[in-house]
Amino acid sequence: MTDAISKGFMNPADDLGLLTLIDAQAVRDLAAAINNLDSEALAGRKLVIMLATGGTLAMKTEGGIRVPHLDFQALLDASDPRLNSMFKVVGLQAFNVDSSQMDYRHVRDIAIALTWLWNNIKCPFTGFLVTHGTDTMTYSAATLSLMMGQGMPFSVVYTGSQRPIHEPMSDAPINIRNALHTLDSLHSRDMAEVVIVMGDRALLGTSAEKVDDMLANAFDAPRHRYVANFSRLEYPVHLAEWLNPRRRIPFEPTIWRGDFSHTLVVKSTLGLNPAMVAQQVTMDEVRAVILYSYGAGTIYEDIINATIPPAHARNIPVFVVNPVHSDYRVEYLSSFKAIQMGAVPLDMTLSAALAKIEIALRMHMGDLKAMSRFMTSNYVGEIPSHISRFVPNK
Repeated sequence: MTDAISKGFMNPADDLGLLTLIDAQAVRDLAAAINNLDSEALAGRKLVIMLATGGTLAMKTEGGIRVPHLDFQALLDASDPRLNSMFKVVGLQAFNVDSSQMDYRHVRDIAIALTWLWNNIKCPFTGFLVTHGTDTMTYSAATLSLMMGQGMPFSVVYTGSQRPIHEPMSDAPINIRNALHTLDSLHSRDMAEVVIVMGDRALLGTSAEKVDDMLANAFDAPRHRYVANFSRLEYPVHLAEWLNPRRRIPFEPTIWRGDFSHTLVVKSTLGLNPAMVAQQVTMDEVRAVILYSYGAGTIYEDIINATIPPAHARNIPVFVVNPVHSDYRVEYLSSFKAIQMGAVPLDMTLSAALAKIEIALRMHMGDLKAMSRFMTSNYVGEIPSHISRFVPNK
């Protein structure tokens, strides 16, 4: 698995021959169909390209068990028919899986396909819509954002649902509606972002965490303010003023090879065995460690002692991610000790940190200082600024 690091990033980034799950010919056929659209077919509507990946919104229930079922066209047919007057949505079925069964292959294929489509579609379009399951949506959106890099020239909106689209109380139709309107507003403001739309919220893909599996508001952002809030019922969708275009530098995606993460995530739990963790750190597959702390940034000190010394003996970095507060606050002895021993606190979500580490390993393998500088510097908005940071009760 570590050979994937030495192979670096894909170049060119739009090589359809490297697709492993998406049908390359289907991508070519989609581009040809879009390029052949005439003004009569569009009828003044805004063109959106959709990639469907499965997830709950596309499932049916068999014997009390949900299984993937609907393709992208069936999803569109079941959505709000009024959207047809504003949007022309064309797309393909990338794959049809329960998102809990996804790995980096799936996101890499999406990234390759989107890059190729951008480079080969000749007519203007509003952006990309990705329908996705909620279990791994934050991981997928954060990974795609980091794979697309700082020069990403288009927006991608992820959406899904907590209930299949054909169920009476499904949230899928309104989520698809809000996703399309958000994509339209991003395009009209010349923005290039990866955004998650669920319930009455739009959030940066690198900022979101799943917080519920029943509520319409399935996601929240512990660090960033919302990109948009649909409870305001404003049209066009009012976007946060702190968003910045990411189109001022060349589009050079950092799509990495390899199907799995090289990071060992050690979540602080009562009773976690330090000896077991220390053994895991010595595995050849581990090239970085994340200590996923308690809410106050605290960590069981025996776990600190079991991870940081053996990791640094192997010249691999140790990072700390706080799941609750907006930053890593040194208020307790254990958090102070972790930093004193060389752990680097990160001001981002676990989803974003895991993806960003894959880039850091390929850019700065073996140079702990360079990796730390990269991980603590803003790349695609994963670290909140003073104006984008969520502040409780404001």
